[in-house]
Amino acid sequence: MKARAFINRIYRALKFDATFYKEMDADKAGWQAFIIVVFSSLATGIGFGVAHGFKWAGAWYLWMMLFGLVGLIIIWLALSFFIYFFGTKAFSRNPQQIRFRKLLYAIGFSISPGLFGIFICIPIVGSFLGIVVFVWTLISGIYAIRNTLGFGNFRAIGVYLGSSALSVLILFAVSGLSLSLLVSGTITQRNSFDNSLNAEIRQQRFSIVKWELTALSDELRQWFQISNETGDEIKTVVEYFSSKERQVNLNDTVEKILEKQIHELLREEGINVFPPVKFELGKLPDLIVVSPRDRIISIREVFLDPDLTIMSMEDIETRVDGLGVSSLVVQIGGFAGVYPSYVTDNESLQSTISAAIEEWVHQYLAFKPLGFRYLLDLLGISPDYDIATMNETVAGIVSDELASVVIEKYYPQYRDSEQAVSSTFSDEMAEIRKQVDDLLLRNEIEAAESFMNKKRQDLAAQGYYIRKLNQAYFAWHKTYANQPGFITPIGEELMQLKAESSSLKEFLNAVAGMTSRQDLSNRIE
Repeated sequence: MKARAFINRIYRALKFDATFYKEMDADKAGWQAFIIVVFSSLATGIGFGVAHGFKWAGAWYLWMMLFGLVGLIIIWLALSFFIYFFGTKAFSRNPQQIRFRKLLYAIGFSISPGLFGIFICIPIVGSFLGIVVFVWTLISGIYAIRNTLGFGNFRAIGVYLGSSALSVLILFAVSGLSLSLLVSGTITQRNSFDNSLNAEIRQQRFSIVKWELTALSDELRQWFQISNETGDEIKTVVEYFSSKERQVNLNDTVEKILEKQIHELLREEGINVFPPVKFELGKLPDLIVVSPRDRIISIREVFLDPDLTIMSMEDIETRVDGLGVSSLVVQIGGFAGVYPSYVTDNESLQSTISAAIEEWVHQYLAFKPLGFRYLLDLLGISPDYDIATMNETVAGIVSDELASVVIEKYYPQYRDSEQAVSSTFSDEMAEIRKQVDDLLLRNEIEAAESFMNKKRQDLAAQGYYIRKLNQAYFAWHKTYANQPGFITPIGEELMQLKAESSSLKEFLNAVAGMTSRQDLSNRIE
């Protein structure tokens, strides 16, 4: 490949040369298009990193750049495929005239404006230049379709925008699936403990791959399905949640209605709705939490089949505990590690709305410094339980408040009755946690476990039933600062920050940019 000829091709693509895409020699443009995609991603990543990224995530921002590079390659391939499908199959009478690889190369060259993304780092004007690069790339892509496929402007715009939306959906799905596999340890290197753990739970282990593929196919089906929503939306939702047995055939309709209502509320609050609010109602898997016996920390969290009986849960826990650890099977109300997120279908209307918002907040924060730090914690790359606590608590605070607003606006007669946790119970759990920490610090493991078992019985006698109280129990509840037994002031500090903020948007923006517990302390001071 001659450098001068390559640069000339880039120049012609940048200036919208109408003859460039028609004359492109597809046999020799493949690696050039790939190089443009790679360097465009790196240039934009470096520009954003110098401006913000390295300050947010430090050296770990290099991983973000790698993820961004892979993401752009996925977008390039998916976008080219959908454009080829719609451009040569759905809207063309001559499908054999254009080869896929020529269109693939054309779309690759259309990304050339991304090379200027490095200038995002320029102070003051960097953000404006970023917008210019984005619009330039958008127009370049439309121009590439128009001249490669011979379309008019409106048809080229329609095909490009529709294909782009589908490509972003594919990217979210792949990202969510990859994250889920990483968090669950499915695609990470296994050690002897992982192998032993998997041997004990293999029969009950839940397949996240099948889960995400089902969700993706459902989203694609809904995408192409003509909407037939009729009647009173509020009445439809109320009837769905009022019935003892939820009508599965209404899941899609109820999801769309609640997604729209949540989206509108977020817009009213001035919060940027990205990624789009998307969730699936259904049966969620159970989760086994594993902690060492000598300290309280979650070292493994693995999905299990849903609707396990108490007997099955206890059998699994007994077998896993035999590996020398503490374990607990818990039920979850939502999961944001896939896109769309999943929300259980057996809770009340307000709880469902709260869970949907909470999982969206997690996905929203994933594109912010706080969420990225939490991702590093989940992957075990850079454990930081204060960051995990901040993330989970912020999501809970925001979801509780917004869910109440949605209920008041659309379903005021269906708000949940107040079920405040008894202060006696909270104080008792906090005291138990302190004493357990002291015993474990002195390596008195058996004494700590005996103490927790006795306290569980005492609480049951007072009317507070806990199925199993052990190290894994506290490890699971550790990252929720509003849970009984939590003994750090992070929850109170976040509530104080929220009270001092003029709006929910200001509060969310403030915490989203934090990268450490010290940032929160400094803001409070």
